[in-house]
Amino acid sequence: MPEKSASGCVLVVEDPFIRRFVGGVLKREGYLVVEAELAEALRTLRDQPGTVSLLITNVPAHFCEFAETLPLIYVATFPDPELADRFRCCRTLHKPFRPSDLAACAAELAPTEDV
Repeated sequence: MPEKSASGCVLVVEDPFIRRFVGGVLKREGYLVVEAELAEALRTLRDQPGTVSLLITNVPAHFCEFAETLPLIYVATFPDPELADRFRCCRTLHKPFRPSDLAACAAELAPTEDV
């Protein structure tokens, strides 16, 4: 498979099991993935603007300050549509989901390029 790159990394803020699963799927798709706890993720987004091209989380309310600029995949069993609507560019994935569904959402919101 040719090497791929995205314009920035994919930041995954979820419980540890889901973080590892999502990270593994996206790494196989060619993404640079950073798995983080909430506080670390917020620090990264505030201190290093532009380095993250996609956020994947089940707690989007904590990231509303980035809603206009950062694409989001909102992962939840019962996502709150009003919360999702706050984000300019948001897709929801209902748990449980297939790896192919995750890859399709990521490709739509943060496409990779062959290098």
